[in-house]
Amino acid sequence: MNVYYLGSALNLSALYMIAGTGALISIKSGDFNLGGEGQIYLGGFVSAVILANTSLPPFAAVLLALAAGLVCSALLAALSAVFKILRNADFLFTSFIASAAIIPFIDGLISGPARSKTDNLLATAFIPEAVRLPSILEPSPLNASFIFAVALCVAVWFLLFRTGWGHQLCILGTSPEFSRFAGFACKKLTLSSALLSGALHGLTGAAAILGTYFTCHQGFYTGMGWNAFSAALIAGANPLALIPSSFLMGFMITNANRYALFHNFGFDMSGLLQAIILFGIAFPTHVPRRFRRALK
Repeated sequence: MNVYYLGSALNLSALYMIAGTGALISIKSGDFNLGGEGQIYLGGFVSAVILANTSLPPFAAVLLALAAGLVCSALLAALSAVFKILRNADFLFTSFIASAAIIPFIDGLISGPARSKTDNLLATAFIPEAVRLPSILEPSPLNASFIFAVALCVAVWFLLFRTGWGHQLCILGTSPEFSRFAGFACKKLTLSSALLSGALHGLTGAAAILGTYFTCHQGFYTGMGWNAFSAALIAGANPLALIPSSFLMGFMITNANRYALFHNFGFDMSGLLQAIILFGIAFPTHVPRRFRRALK
């Protein structure tokens, strides 16, 4: 594997780690967030529009774009939590529907008022070079978001397994009835976990714009949310195990697409390999007790 494909695989792995932590938190809470792709798209779109049109200094512009992208995606995910709390709606279903609804809306904005006036792409204007994350392994798109993604996995592990909020969230996901009888603030846990899950997906979109694409084009999110969700499932909903599982997904997708490009195969080849791996991990395997203790 040459430097470009190595860096591309690592960069893709970083995006899977960031989105995977969001998916993992929703899994731990018992509310499966299937709206990751719409939340990634929304976070990327909002960030790209702000960065392309603001006159603020670079650092302030990046902070504003990140904050706006995170808030918008967090609110989109929180909508499903509100429906669950008020109407007992299925979080899994409503998160998927909300994502399916927001994607064509953003597509319409990109092909209409938000479309770049100087390029032929169905995309927003390119963000200024001053706010772009530089490559750390040229000519590949690998950038500093990779280091942040690894640190984020460690931070989420600490949040889930070393804080009171995390312990209560894990118990809520395992036994909602026990959580209610124990006096946990179940509604607040549901809402806060949805906000955090959505924000992390929005952060993924913003990171993709800042370090990889430099514009929000239609379809940049495709497969990103589902592959990150797959990485979270492969990791057994453990943030530390999410690091190697994201590597697996990133290298698998990159090399499958590379092989398909040079050997005239369809690009759905990566989806086939992903399905095979997920089918394989669906069968329970024995994990030595000392390794289970080390990961908890």
